[in-house]
This record gives sequence, C-alpha cells and structure tokens, in this order.
Amino acid sequence: MMHHYALGILFLFYIVLMIQFIRERQRINAANWVFAALLCWPFILTDEFIRMTGEGTSFIGLTVFVPVLIITCLYRAVKLLVIDNPPPSKLMLWLPLGLTLLGQLAIVFVPVAERMSWAATSPVGDPLGHKAVYLTSMLAGFSVLVLGILISEMVQNYHRYLSSQVAEIARFKVRWVGGSIGICVGSAFCCILLVTAGTFGFFNVIFWQSLINLLQAIAMLLVLLALIRPQHTSPSPLDYYRLDELKAEQSVMREALARAQATMVSSEAYKTPGLTLKTFAKECKVEPTTLTIALRLLEKRDFRSFVHQYRLEHAQTILIPNNERLANLAKRFGVQSDRFLNDVLSAYFKNAQ
Repeated sequence: MMHHYALGILFLFYIVLMIQFIRERQRINAANWVFAALLCWPFILTDEFIRMTGEGTSFIGLTVFVPVLIITCLYRAVKLLVIDNPPPSKLMLWLPLGLTLLGQLAIVFVPVAERMSWAATSPVGDPLGHKAVYLTSMLAGFSVLVLGILISEMVQNYHRYLSSQVAEIARFKVRWVGGSIGICVGSAFCCILLVTAGTFGFFNVIFWQSLINLLQAIAMLLVLLALIRPQHTSPSPLDYYRLDELKAEQSVMREALARAQATMVSSEAYKTPGLTLKTFAKECKVEPTTLTIALRLLEKRDFRSFVHQYRLEHAQTILIPNNERLANLAKRFGVQSDRFLNDVLSAYFKNAQ
C-alpha cells in the first residue's frame, strides 16, 4: 500500500511540474532539453506500475536506461544555462547512455519467464546467473553518477568565475540546481550500493530494483524542479582553460585593457544595471577571455572590481560633491564594506533609468 501511495504522490508532483513548465516555458533556459527530460521521466517508473497492476510483466526490466537518458538531457540543459554558445555535444557525452543501452540489450535476451519473476521479487545473489540485470543496473548507476558530477562541476565553475563576468554576482547566481544535482549524485551512489548488495547477497533486499527506481525518480524530479524555476544567469563566454593558464601577449593585453577603459568612460557603461562581461566586451570589441586575463595580470582585479572602481569614482565626483573619500564616508556612517556601496549604486543606476 505504501508503494502505491508513493507512486501516486510522485505522479501528482510530476503533473504539477508539467503544468508549471507549460506556464513558464518562454522563460525557461534550454526549454527543449528540459521538456525532453520531462517526457522521459514517467518511464523510470514503468516497472513499478507493472508490479502494481500485474499487467505487461513481459516488459519488466526494459527501462533501466531511462535515468541515463534523462540526466544526459539535463546535462545539455545546464550547459546552455551556464555556458555561452556551447559547442555541439561530443560523442563522449552519449557514451554512458550507449553503454547502458548495450547492457539493456542483454536483458532483452533474458528468458521472459525469468524477467516476469522480477515483478514479485528482485534477483538476489548468483552474480553469473543474473549478470545481465546486475551489469545494466550498475552501468546505469555509474552513468548517472558520472554525469551528475560533471553537471555539478559546470555549476561550480560558473560560480567560481562569476565575479570575472558580471558586476552584480547575486543577480546572476544559479539557484537550486547545484543542490538538486548533489542529491542526484548521492542517490546514484546509493543505487550502486543497492546493486552491489543484491549482486552478492550482502543484505536480503528483495526489492532493490524498486528502491532504485524510486530513488532515481525522486532525484530527477528535484533537478527538473530546479530547472523549471526561471533562472536569471549570464552564460559564461570565458575559455576556462586559457583563464587557468593566464597566458597572453603583453601587447594584446594592453590593447584590450586600453579599449575597455576608454569604452567604460565614453559610454558610461558602469551605469548599466546588470552589466555583463559579454555585452561589455562586445561593445568595446575585445575578446572576453583576453580582457579577463588582462585585468588579472595588469590590474590585479576581476571584471566586477573593474566596474566597481568606476562606480565609486562616479559616486565620489558626482553624487558626493565634497572631497571626502568615499571609503572614509562609508566608515563614518558605519558601512565597513565598499562592496555594499557598489550594490547601493547598482540600485541607484537602475532606478535612475
């Protein structure tokens, strides 16, 4: 009975998510990939509905690959969320899905009578006799684990370099996705442990397949929930490999920095609310990564600090007519961080437009 309630709650949550997706589709980043993942999600629980209804038992065990397909779609969705103009998917991205599908083919050749018995109890022990189901479930678990870690790394890199590409960090953070992916990675690890326990009979977990299906269904729903919430991000135009190396010709860096400084003054770009490196680099006709390297090596600052400097100078000369230093004025009023003043000035420029 608890099994039935759990399935009912999950599908009710899924219907709510689908309705929310339809309402917010125009505002959702990478909506097509998110929609593809949403369409695939119910198939995670195919075996559970077979167990609940007793119908179609000959098809049990044939949808083990579905979580891998979903996490692959989610990988593409997150990549579009945090990376500007990402290259087409490499073959390596689809390799985990391909390996899982190969394992899935092995299950197809398992006698129907044996697969039908899985509706009553999952196979336990006898690693060689049930190698097809163990291998496929293990491949699916490791695939979800690896792709989840790669997604988490993308989000971490985006946040790590966020101050190098936007003036207001809080405005462009990715919300909820990192935490939900962490849950997905944790559930994949638990699934691997369950398969191991079933394979070698460490514990008499006779419904380990159902536990895996439920864990994966919940984890994928949480990631989908995070992605369906409209995200205000600034997909990174940076080449992270070049940025980590911090190498560029001196003449190129100096030219990029001179153009940036001239454009910042002439166009008063620092007054633009939500200014991003991508739009600013396009305006001053420099390559974003080159400008970021130039700022780091020649100015010892990032893009946010670069914009912040001009905003404070503007406040010093225009908003505060006397010659008192802005930092001293801030301390006199009890404000210990000029970063806070930068946020205040950002709000000021926004309201002034």
